[in-house]
Amino acid sequence: MENQGKTRFTLLAISKLYNTRVNLVGIDENHRWIRPMPVYQSDIFAHEKKVFEIFGVTELVLNDWWGTAPRAEDRFFVRNPQIVPKLVKILDETEKAQLLRSLVDDSVDSIFSRGRTLGLIKAVVKDVNFRRNPHNPLEYEARLVFEDNVGSMVYNWMVTDLMWHKEFQEFIRENPGQLSKRLKETRQMLNAKESYFVIGLTRIFLEYPGPYGGCWPQVLGIITL
Repeated sequence: MENQGKTRFTLLAISKLYNTRVNLVGIDENHRWIRPMPVYQSDIFAHEKKVFEIFGVTELVLNDWWGTAPRAEDRFFVRNPQIVPKLVKILDETEKAQLLRSLVDDSVDSIFSRGRTLGLIKAVVKDVNFRRNPHNPLEYEARLVFEDNVGSMVYNWMVTDLMWHKEFQEFIRENPGQLSKRLKETRQMLNAKESYFVIGLTRIFLEYPGPYGGCWPQVLGIITL
């Protein structure tokens, strides 16, 4: 095993998966992208003290992923009562900006064409969508239409950022009839600020193969400075 042992993990995105499962996405101390799995919402929200936080550095134990069809960044999250995850620090504003600017990729292709399934881009946002999922009315579907810095393609991808979904659902409950205005304001805000998207590929779907080797692309996290 090449990628095992105690790791200092900087969290950059918490992405919805299904039921109570989530994806944690971030980097290790060597700035390598990693995806600890399996992780549940209870791992994030059920502790008296926070263990995981966006831009938080958490010390945890990881091993090589042993499941089928592994992606390059997949790691096995070791649950050991003797070595529990510990939030070591939270990056300050200067550290956040320096980290994002050091990690950002030029384009979607520069990430996915090199064998990676995780990366960071800056984008020009064309449209922001949030609506009831047409296949499951009990859930919501979020999408972003955008171009990367190269600007040769327009992408229309699902957004699975957990906090993005929570914020929009809370807004809908508290401000009925105001969603269209909020979506327009959100697009303007993303283009006015220094905004970054954590992007990634799903596992391979043999039954409904995606455009990237059978995987589907998603916006896993949205960060603004």
